[in-house]
Amino acid sequence: SENDRPSLPSCSSLRRHLRPRRAEHVPPFLHNADAATRSSFFAVLQAYKNKPEPQVNAAVDQWASAQSPSVKLAYTNFKAEVEKYQKEEESAHSAALAEFSPAARNADQELSKIAAQQGLSFEAKQQKINYINSLDEGVKQEILKAMGGPQ
Repeated sequence: SENDRPSLPSCSSLRRHLRPRRAEHVPPFLHNADAATRSSFFAVLQAYKNKPEPQVNAAVDQWASAQSPSVKLAYTNFKAEVEKYQKEEESAHSAALAEFSPAARNADQELSKIAAQQGLSFEAKQQKINYINSLDEGVKQEILKAMGGPQ
């Protein structure tokens, strides 16, 4: 259902969807998991919190491969959903680019370069993406509106 969809900001990654938004939030594939399974998952995230995204994703994939069949299946389904929504985002992004002002296109190009940097940790990437806050307010709002964020 619509409420079960992971919220996907532009230039999303699997890691972004794995991070809890609130202390009580767990990813959908852990909704029916026991406390020990949840704890082991968050321990992996904690251990890899300063690692580049490919390393985090590989560690989570390895963690999932060692879980019960129901958690493995839920994780596989979760990853498929994330990939589906990322493709939808890419289509929406392409459509938005066609409408962007030249300044917004330039800023978007910079943000896309940041998002594509695979060697950065999640936190380092987020700090670089804060570049958006230095933009002219009109350009910033144009990009945020296209991302479905606050205006």
